[in-house]
Amino acid sequence: MAPSANGNGVTSDTVGNGSVNGPKHTGDSGIDTIQLENLLLRDEDIFQTSLNSEDYLESLAPIIKGALKVNGLAELIHKLNDIVKDKDEELNDLSLNSTNNINSCIDSIDRVNFESTDLNKNLVQVSSILNKSVYELMSRKKSLIKSKETTSKINETNVVLSLCIQVLEITNKIHELIKQHKYFSALKLIDELTNIHLPKVENFSFAIKIYDSIPHLTKMIKDESFESLCRWLSILLEKKIRDLGPVLFANLQDLQENWDKIRKNKDNTTFLAHRLNSPTELAMRDPMFNYDLTEDEEMGVDLTELYDAILVYQTLNELNLLSQLYHKEWLKRYNRVIYPITSSVSNDHKYSETIASFPSTESLAEYLKKISAFFVADKQINLATKFQIRNNHASNDLWESYIIKLKPVLLNHLHANNFNLDELTDYKDLIGNFLQIMENHHYKTIELYEILVIIFRDYFGPELIQQFRLDFNESIQSDHYMPLVVNDKQDYDNVMKICWYKDDASFAPQNVKSVPISFPFSEDYVHYCLGIRSLLEDILDFISQHYNTDLSELNNIIVNDIFEKVLGDRAGIGISSDIKEFIQRNSNNKEIIAQSYTNLEYYLFSLYEIGKLINRRLRACNGIGIHNIDVNGTFTLKAIDLFTQVRKFSEDAIFNMVDQKIRELLDMVEYDDWLPEIRNQEPNYSIKDFALFLENLFTSIFSNLPLSFRTLGLFRSYDFVAEHFLLTLKDVEVCNRIAIENFNLDIKHLEESMSNLHSTQQDSQSGGGNVALQSTFTELRQCIDLLLLDNYEEYIKNPTFRMRKFDRVKLEDGLKLIAKMQPTEEEEAAMNISGHDDTFNSSVHSIELTNQSMLSGATASKFAKFSSKFKKNTDY
Repeated sequence: MAPSANGNGVTSDTVGNGSVNGPKHTGDSGIDTIQLENLLLRDEDIFQTSLNSEDYLESLAPIIKGALKVNGLAELIHKLNDIVKDKDEELNDLSLNSTNNINSCIDSIDRVNFESTDLNKNLVQVSSILNKSVYELMSRKKSLIKSKETTSKINETNVVLSLCIQVLEITNKIHELIKQHKYFSALKLIDELTNIHLPKVENFSFAIKIYDSIPHLTKMIKDESFESLCRWLSILLEKKIRDLGPVLFANLQDLQENWDKIRKNKDNTTFLAHRLNSPTELAMRDPMFNYDLTEDEEMGVDLTELYDAILVYQTLNELNLLSQLYHKEWLKRYNRVIYPITSSVSNDHKYSETIASFPSTESLAEYLKKISAFFVADKQINLATKFQIRNNHASNDLWESYIIKLKPVLLNHLHANNFNLDELTDYKDLIGNFLQIMENHHYKTIELYEILVIIFRDYFGPELIQQFRLDFNESIQSDHYMPLVVNDKQDYDNVMKICWYKDDASFAPQNVKSVPISFPFSEDYVHYCLGIRSLLEDILDFISQHYNTDLSELNNIIVNDIFEKVLGDRAGIGISSDIKEFIQRNSNNKEIIAQSYTNLEYYLFSLYEIGKLINRRLRACNGIGIHNIDVNGTFTLKAIDLFTQVRKFSEDAIFNMVDQKIRELLDMVEYDDWLPEIRNQEPNYSIKDFALFLENLFTSIFSNLPLSFRTLGLFRSYDFVAEHFLLTLKDVEVCNRIAIENFNLDIKHLEESMSNLHSTQQDSQSGGGNVALQSTFTELRQCIDLLLLDNYEEYIKNPTFRMRKFDRVKLEDGLKLIAKMQPTEEEEAAMNISGHDDTFNSSVHSIELTNQSMLSGATASKFAKFSSKFKKNTDY
């Protein structure tokens, strides 16, 4: 249907504000016509929807609005009318096609009706045939029933005869089974005979006799089955048990090797911290590696007698009785197997003469193999019998009572034999293998595990410490105490792999261009680093197997009972004590104490790295690191403080040696004449020797010491020298200018030597150190300069002058020094010639007046004598 012409109050002839009919053309050359055509050519799917559809209306609205904008509403209405006509034609065609389909369906229904009529006729024929078959079947059944009645009477007679014969045959079979030790089979036949066969022939006399013999047969079967079980136990536990022990240890070795392949895989170190029998190992273990005694064909353990006895007593409802009898028999064998430990332990578990002993570790190993076989067989037999005559609780109780006797024996064997490291390792492996076999079969091993801890803590650790200490002392005794020099690149690489050093060290790879290479430390430090690494690896190798519980305590033993002790200061144990003793013993050997100080610097640094290494390696091998770590996560050894003290002791030893040498040389420097008349042209020979000694000391021996230490050594030495010469100057009673000038020449030589030596020892950035070093001579220098003044009046009267020139010299000390000065003949002559004697006389007089109160009696007296001499010269 075409839309209404006035649906919106606007006719088809009017658009907008009364526009004329048709599209409104503008001057833009058909733009509106093109826009209208584009609107009308939009997707025709819009017109396929229902006119009542909201989607249709929503889609049509924009088109109408667009047509209105371009004045094309008439064309839009025309287009819509065409679409409606097309839809009407499609509807008519669809109606005609539907009529043809209805006619076709009516024809199909007629054919079905015809076919159903034919099928009904066929069913009637089938029903007739079935009725005839039923009548024939009933006739034949009646004939069959009559024949069966006749056959039944004949069979009854045959059955009675067969039952009599069967009872006799079963009775004979029972006797044969008893002779063949097949007791349960015989018992089953008795039960079958009594309950099934005899009641059928109970009216016969022979059946009554057989029935009366049943109780006797049953008792005979029960007794003989238990006797057979006892014989089986004797064969198993007294003969095959010795062969089972080595098999169990060999199986454990296979388990260990298989697990080692897994946990030591370089590509995956996840399992490195997990030992054999740990939950992780048990979860990943291939069941084929688990040993089963009952499935070992070579052992040939047949459980038939055991099963037969269980079935016999179970059938007789006497399984509890069998369990009691079996337990007693097992205990009898137990007492035989555990000999000689049965009653050989004292109540307090201390070592005594009553404790059983073994002549050798090999004999103990054989014994433990037999014991392990006994207890493993106990559990596996329990499992094979489904715990019907003996449960694991009884096995565990027996084991726990046994280990109370075994533990003192093992400790006594350890205590009685002086094992070396290899023998301790073998003994540990023996006990550890024994425990792991027991643990693998779910026996508690905590009590005996303490023996492994004792072996490690009280025997292996101390022995390892002594071996390390012996090697270390041999190393420091044989060391040349010279910086290590390597001439081969391979040797250099080996040293760098072994030793610990700072990343910015002068010999670090990034700073090395060619060989030979000189290290600050000596060969002793290389041996020490190698020894520490070997010590840690020996420990980890020792505990890599068997030690799988209480790993925190194990780590504590490694750190506190081994490393802290071997690095500690306990005499006879710790190497820090040995180093200190060695330095003390060689305190006069400047090469040894100097190189020892350098080595100690690297020892001290290595301790920080050793702490990290221990923590890292323990975390990898035991799964847990060291708990007492600092806030930065770095474990710090307590030995660091001890080595710091040893290093301080070494430093003091060096300084004491230097002070002693300096003191000896200074004692050779004598100043007897403080009123000379001749000026020296060069320093005293003893001063030259002294300066040369210091130069050799610091350039040769101390050249490898740290810069800070060399600076401190120079400072102490020259401070000591300056103090000595200052005291020498202050102790002089009288002196003249020539003596001071000679003394000044010597001191200048020392100052120059100090300056030259300092410049060779320092780098370009140590100017501040040079200033500090020169300050050691400041007071001495100012005292000399004071005495060499031409006039002392300004020093005495002018405080500003004193503070600017002589700030390190106290006024009292300065006046004392001045008081010691006496004029030389040249000075006396010069004063006589000069015209300033009155002025000098007045200045001296003023010095007396202003400073008399500051001087002691002796000093005042000397100063008065000095002044009076000048007065006399002036008067003259």
